[in-house]
Amino acid sequence: MDIAGRFKDVRLSRNISQEALSEQSGVTLATLRRFEQTGEISLKHLVNLAIALNRAGDFSELFRQMPPTDLFSEEVPKRLRARASRK
Repeated sequence: MDIAGRFKDVRLSRNISQEALSEQSGVTLATLRRFEQTGEISLKHLVNLAIALNRAGDFSELFRQMPPTDLFSEEVPKRLRARASRK
């Protein structure tokens, strides 16, 4: 499911109409409808909608620091012992 679909599910689960959310967020009703239908919206309007739904914290995961990945090095599998140790 895309972002617009998940957003619409959150809005509906809270029983908020498009008109009410438009008023609360300051985003025009046409922009909100277009977002839910096509997924197109500016970042500014998306943040305003998230704030109105109390979901602004969801943006913190977008640019979470991940450990660097070296695409050019091959991962070398660990070698298993070929024989048991001597006593």
